[in-house]
Amino acid sequence: MNKQMMLLGRGKPYPLTIPPEGASAEFLRTDGNTLKIMLPSMDKKEERALREGLAETGLLCANNAILWLFRFWAGDRPLLTLDAPFDVRKIPRDILNLHSITNPNQRLLIVLHAIDDKGILRGIRAITLPADLTLEFLSAAQNQLADPRSDQYQHAVWMQQQPDQLTNSTKMWTMGK
Repeated sequence: MNKQMMLLGRGKPYPLTIPPEGASAEFLRTDGNTLKIMLPSMDKKEERALREGLAETGLLCANNAILWLFRFWAGDRPLLTLDAPFDVRKIPRDILNLHSITNPNQRLLIVLHAIDDKGILRGIRAITLPADLTLEFLSAAQNQLADPRSDQYQHAVWMQQQPDQLTNSTKMWTMGK
């Protein structure tokens, strides 16, 4: 397989697929774990929170559904709270990288890409999940992969609430640097 190296530059056009508004958790892939966040009319405060503010995440798992929650802080208060549904079964098998759950100390590395509605990369940042959350996520993904049941009903239930409300339904973890 011949992979070309791609350089990303803050303030430059984003060369990858731009997600719809909000967060897209493109995790467990051979090319890494990318959290893409597209915010229309992203202001400097939001850009800074995504690039360097306190970052928290939570994970909801129920009825074969997985929903990520992300919260970014500006100073001493939360500024952005986003959700991102995740379904490991939608990842093509040739690019699926399902990590082993035998190492309880592993931390999943996530690269955040903050993109505005003009297709400009406004921020890039590497963050890690805590080891306990990494294990919880990998276990949930393996369970989801083995279960053919649809997750649509559960996501519909969750989407009746705002992301800020959903954060009260789970533990929110501080992500590392």
